[in-house]
Amino acid sequence: MNPNMAYYALATKIATKKGRLLNKDDWNKYLDCNTVEQLTNLLKSNTEYGKAFKEVLNVNLDREDLETVLLQFKTLEIENLLHYFSGPYKEFIKTVLMEAEIKDLSLILRKIARKESLEGIGNRFIHSKIYSNLNFESILSSSSVEQVISKLKGTTYFSGLSNLSNEDAVKREFHIEMKMYMALYKDLLEKAEKLKKEDQKGVREIVGLKIDLLNIQWIYRAKKYYEISPEEIFIYSLTGGTTLGYNRLKKLCFATLDEFIQLIKDFLRKDILKDLNDADINVVIDTYMLNYISKNSYNNIGTALSFIYMLDIIINDLTSITEGILYKVPKEKLKGYLAYKI
Repeated sequence: MNPNMAYYALATKIATKKGRLLNKDDWNKYLDCNTVEQLTNLLKSNTEYGKAFKEVLNVNLDREDLETVLLQFKTLEIENLLHYFSGPYKEFIKTVLMEAEIKDLSLILRKIARKESLEGIGNRFIHSKIYSNLNFESILSSSSVEQVISKLKGTTYFSGLSNLSNEDAVKREFHIEMKMYMALYKDLLEKAEKLKKEDQKGVREIVGLKIDLLNIQWIYRAKKYYEISPEEIFIYSLTGGTTLGYNRLKKLCFATLDEFIQLIKDFLRKDILKDLNDADINVVIDTYMLNYISKNSYNNIGTALSFIYMLDIIINDLTSITEGILYKVPKEKLKGYLAYKI
């Protein structure tokens, strides 16, 4: 028995939550909504999602408001999971919360770089108020990108952002996020080294796959939508993947887009990009990840990790439904934009 993880209580709790979050009858109702207000009311009435709306004063949420609440819901769920862990296991799960910090820091940098007002920006924050080590109040007093970076000294983000300019923050948003994700996954893998061997194995499998999929997403977008050199794409790729090691990553970065798609098929032994003509790269990636974690069960920390990554996919799908409502996408067509197949 692991004294740092209440595994059986955790597994039971997560199984119950999954049943409530992925109820197909509920999701069909979400897809039947004609307004964001209808969708919001359904989510409020759900035992799990409803927790995130308790402190929301605005009754007329728009698409961006709703996405913020859902991302805050993910943070709340991770905070609740921490009650089942102690010692190095708690420190490991706390590190996962860095992703919310990254999103908030990216938002601040983007607005300051574009000289946009920061008024009310706190309503968009999704980071953990309990476990964050960053002084967001001080960061928000910054008047330039350089000031923000200087206030990150001593944090895990500083090294990757130390040379960031105002122009970078405006024109290279995805690059900046990748720099911060490098810090996140470096810390996550380092923290995993303090776990028991069976838990380390679960981390390598799930986090390694997540890193592979983030790299596939990054390289595809860099090649298709941005004029970025292969050398630069490679520099910004994440390390620590399960299948896409150094040599394979390099091949992918220097390949043409058609060669890249074929190489992914060869390396993963599955043509995960075959539906790219009909679906966005994000949906393709989420579908693969959701299928993987749904088919595999873990008797280690992988149970918590797979649940956390499932929350990401659920939030992306609910956001897609919101967009479908706004653009009046027919229900059957909208289903094709979801990773969760109903």
